[in-house]
Amino acid sequence: MKMYPKSDSDMTSLDLSSPKRPTYYVQSPSRDSDKSSSVALTTHQTTPTESPSYQSFASRVSNGGGGGFRWKGRKKYHGGRWWPADKEEGVDERYEDLYEDNRGISIVTCRLILGVVAIFSIFFLLCSVLFGASQSFPPIVHVKGVKVHNFYYYEGSDNTGVPTKIFNFNSSVEITTHNPSTFFGIHVSPSTLNLIYSRQFTLAIAQLKSYYQPKQSNHTSRIILVGSKVQLYGAGADLVASDHNGGVPVKLEFEIRTRAYIVGSLVKSRYRRYISCFFFISSYNTTFVKFTKKTCTY
Repeated sequence: MKMYPKSDSDMTSLDLSSPKRPTYYVQSPSRDSDKSSSVALTTHQTTPTESPSYQSFASRVSNGGGGGFRWKGRKKYHGGRWWPADKEEGVDERYEDLYEDNRGISIVTCRLILGVVAIFSIFFLLCSVLFGASQSFPPIVHVKGVKVHNFYYYEGSDNTGVPTKIFNFNSSVEITTHNPSTFFGIHVSPSTLNLIYSRQFTLAIAQLKSYYQPKQSNHTSRIILVGSKVQLYGAGADLVASDHNGGVPVKLEFEIRTRAYIVGSLVKSRYRRYISCFFFISSYNTTFVKFTKKTCTY
């Protein structure tokens, strides 16, 4: 780089027309350099106030406002990066938008959720109360008695030719069901009735059909017990002896299963009642046998 001072003639003309000014030297950039920059160097300055650094400092103080000043070149840290000062405002707005988007659910949404939860809680409480109340109204089952239509036995043989007693029986059983509930009906499920002798032989079988019973109502079912060609084998002699001595001890066993729909299919009550009745039958008595309170256990 070369430095070109001004000539004496130029200096003389300047002295005549104006006060003395500082001498400047211009530094030209090199041709081989890729970066271009111009630097003005001063040899001396008349007063401190004329210094460029003083003017730059004064402008920064005047622009800062208040009792302090602000450096224009400072940076601010956001999101793992240092952002320039002129982008601070945009960055702040960006982070405020992100905060607005991620700050959570609104008050209206909270109220809506709380309302839904409250409705479900009230509904669940109401269903629980109704279910508890329904347990206080189980159906009442009562077996009135048995009427024997046919009762006879004879000597015979089984399918393999073994000799044995063959027993035939036909009778009807009356069962009354009472629904004490005041706000729901009941559905009675089908079940099987068994007439058992000596804990070994099933003398007759009957089927209870399903039906619907309204609230606060009574329903009487007449069920036919039928036993056809029952092979008694070793128990035949005991059955014949009991029949001649006042009656054959038998036991009627069955189960009543009911269900009640309190709130549609959401709330249901189920009841199961096992019934066992012990009584005597005889081929000499074909009248209706009325049961007492001690005859059956519920």
